[in-house]
Amino acid sequence: MMQHTGHGQILVCDDDDIFLKFCATIIKKMGFSVLTATNGDEAIDLLAANQTIKLVLIDLLMPVRSGWEVIKYIKKQEQLKNIPLIAITGLTPAPEDLLRVKESCQAVIHKGADFNVEELSRIIKELTSDLD
Repeated sequence: MMQHTGHGQILVCDDDDIFLKFCATIIKKMGFSVLTATNGDEAIDLLAANQTIKLVLIDLLMPVRSGWEVIKYIKKQEQLKNIPLIAITGLTPAPEDLLRVKESCQAVIHKGADFNVEELSRIIKELTSDLD
């Protein structure tokens, strides 16, 4: 397995503490360092303070500031707008929301019974492979 140590960090933002820790464990096993945030304001603070974030996994529905608001923030920042984004959702998005996600994020991961660790790992590898 290819190690990505030293190739930057991945930010995981989710208000579900168990899912947040689970994703962080998967990402660390892939060799990345991980930053975590439990709401949108924490995510924005971490994005502003860390120039080595290579990928963001973000829950769309969170307290304080939603994932949608964080995505808008990222897309407006010159230094952040090209960071790949993976949307995390526990709900089946409405068609118009799914279109919004596909326009702004490189992938969508559904948490819950159909969550697939191998799919998440594959997407992370794919989105970070050209960033080395």
